Amino acid sequence: MCKTRVLSTKGDTVVSSCQGCKMYYLWHNNMLLNFTKEAFESFREVVNSLPFHKNSLPFPDDVERIILHTPNDDICFAFCYDEFETFKQAIDEAIYMNEVYVLMSK
Repeated sequence: MCKTRVLSTKGDTVVSSCQGCKMYYLWHNNMLLNFTKEAFESFREVVNSLPFHKNSLPFPDDVERIILHTPNDDICFAFCYDEFETFKQAIDEAIYMNEVYVLMSK
């Protein structure tokens, strides 16, 4: 069983990683996505490259949200602006904290 380390907690998002299998786990509410290191970094690039206001659309509750596709095309996130910013911050912080832990273990 993996021994995970929490790298970031922001709002409804928690990012952890396993030192043994080198996987990243991104929890958001009741969804869990698993990534290799390379896939997580690619996902981060995609997330950070999306401008909210150019990609958002009104939902039935009249709130503007951006749809973020996951590695599985059948599963998507829908974020309002504040949620999206918090989600991006959690991912960025997780990458940073993992680099810190790598440096500390040398």
